Amino acid sequence: MTEKWKSNPMFWCDYCKVWMQDNPSAKATHERGMKHKENVAKKLRQMRQKADSDKKEAVLADKTMSSIEAAAKKQYEKDLAAAKAVASSHGEWVLDEGSGHYYNAAQRYYFSRETGMYYGGDPPAWTLQPEMPPEALFKAQPKAEPASTSGQAAKTTAAKILLKTMKAAHPLAGIGGYQMPKTGRIGGSKGVGVAAAGTQAAGAKRKREEDAAKAAKQKGLSEEERKALAAREAARARVQQRTMSNFGLAD
Repeated sequence: MTEKWKSNPMFWCDYCKVWMQDNPSAKATHERGMKHKENVAKKLRQMRQKADSDKKEAVLADKTMSSIEAAAKKQYEKDLAAAKAVASSHGEWVLDEGSGHYYNAAQRYYFSRETGMYYGGDPPAWTLQPEMPPEALFKAQPKAEPASTSGQAAKTTAAKILLKTMKAAHPLAGIGGYQMPKTGRIGGSKGVGVAAAGTQAAGAKRKREEDAAKAAKQKGLSEEERKALAAREAARARVQQRTMSNFGLAD
């Protein structure tokens, strides 16, 4: 009876890339050969060179990242300073407690968060596109964190009650010396003609100052110049009346 054929086990030398019989004698003979020793020395040399190269690349990468981060930080600080300069030049939106709306003193405009509209200009009117740089437009303020103490909670509640009680009166009735009407589709039903006492006083004072300035300016004008100025004021009043009518603030 014939025996089943069985192949001899083989061994792979990773340094020389060759196969040999997997027995101690064959492996010892192969490892004593000059070619195998040269291949082992070559492999070790390549490993040392790669380690040195990787180390140099790591040092270079660290230096490059450090320079990039330093340049980015410097540019960020420069951009931040520029943004602050632009913000200061365009003014800051501050909540006016008397009206419940935000006011920009540099642009002389009010902003209503409830309607998303602006009030101001010459003549003053409500609009969605105010005459101001885009950078100066109102940006949403971050929401305040909930009060952690009873004192802060009481202040927050009092502020909410104050703003709620002020909604019955129109907040911008006295701006620019122009009094909001008590009649009209909105004026008669919503009571927008009633302004806060402080706002009315400020508007009346500003109106008196403007009238005094106009009177002083007209003293040195000729008759033709006075007529032209009167026509300009009449046109301005018509524009104001038409704008107020479009928003339902006049009959």
